Amino acid sequence: MDTRSPRVSIGLPVYNGDKYVNEAIETILAQTYEDFELIISDNASTDQTAEICRRYAAKDKRIKYYRNNENLGLQKNLNRLVELSSGEYFMWAHHDDIHSSDFVDKAIKVLQENPSVVLCCSKTRDIDENGKLLPRIEVSLNFKSPHVEERFCDLIRMDHLCEPLFGLIRIDILRRTGLNGSFADADRVLLAELSFYGPFHQIPEFLFYRRSHSLQSTAMFPSRQERTIFYDPTKVGKIVFPHFREFVEYLHVVNRAAIKWPDRLACYLHLMKWAKVNYARLASDISFGMKQLLMPCWRLIKNG
Repeated sequence: MDTRSPRVSIGLPVYNGDKYVNEAIETILAQTYEDFELIISDNASTDQTAEICRRYAAKDKRIKYYRNNENLGLQKNLNRLVELSSGEYFMWAHHDDIHSSDFVDKAIKVLQENPSVVLCCSKTRDIDENGKLLPRIEVSLNFKSPHVEERFCDLIRMDHLCEPLFGLIRIDILRRTGLNGSFADADRVLLAELSFYGPFHQIPEFLFYRRSHSLQSTAMFPSRQERTIFYDPTKVGKIVFPHFREFVEYLHVVNRAAIKWPDRLACYLHLMKWAKVNYARLASDISFGMKQLLMPCWRLIKNG
């Protein structure tokens, strides 16, 4: 019996994803690079997700299906996949996105040929509910820079969708980070922390397709305050400050990064600029918190 661990671990988090999870699994199983495990962590779905995933797991031994007893929230479910993985390389694959069949093959070659590269992603196309291509404005990020403060500066910007995080990552480096925190934009913080370990590489081809639909979290919960509560069910009924939390987490990752003092100082200066640019977002945290705080009083007044 071959007990060797697969080279690549692919983690698929899912919650009530029966509409799209079939296609996501099929595009993973169709990868030309076959030395992988597909780990599915079902966050206590109430639809047909469990039946679909178990059916695939019964047919392909590379699939490992786990089901949480309760909904842990998206961020904890993402982190659970890293804990369950056994490969040398890791990538997240959401249940509603799809990949070209040569995505893993091309990404792993880049990482094997370039030991300094931490993460390899590809260019991204947006698709709708039916897989039709959508118009897209490309955002250029300087994550290839040899200068750590330049990589950090671009990755903390709020105008990108954190899509490099769906690339292939060296798992030994990923496990040195704080992984996903329980707040909206935790993925942006994780990318920023990964950038301290080395540059990223983007394959200049469209190999990743990000689905835009009405059931995704950004559509159902437009504000980061609402998404923070959605991502972490323990925060229901509590006051949250996701933008302030994001800023504090950036400070933490800069503090613990193994970088030279000039680079550290440059990163602190970038964070001061970030706070200035995102003043309105920080203010929205305070406004949201005040509304949450005063809501019980308003209900008492309204109900007389």
